[in-house]
Amino acid sequence: MEPLPEETRNTVREDLDIARDEASLGLSEARHGVAALAAGGACGLLALWSAHSTLVRGLERVWTPERVAGALTVVYASGASVLVHYGSKRMRVARAASREALNSSVDVVRGVVDELKDG
Repeated sequence: MEPLPEETRNTVREDLDIARDEASLGLSEARHGVAALAAGGACGLLALWSAHSTLVRGLERVWTPERVAGALTVVYASGASVLVHYGSKRMRVARAASREALNSSVDVVRGVVDELKDG
């Protein structure tokens, strides 16, 4: 098998460098995103805890503690159900987009391989 022409090797190297840089940038952005989401989640939980405590104290002036607990359980369970359903739909959309991006990348790699074979 004869060696590839220098121009083809350079093109492949450039394509690989671009792909590596894009992947590295994506990972960096993902790390920052996960850290921000975790911090935001912690702050959100603290805010919800505070709001829940205030709500319980206010409702217990009107209802018995058992009724307050039951009502809040229904409200929270309903909210959780809606959010899980919404999150599942968004995850399906994200998986489809990732699959599409991967298929595009595979097509590009196949094209490069075909060029190299024909080269």
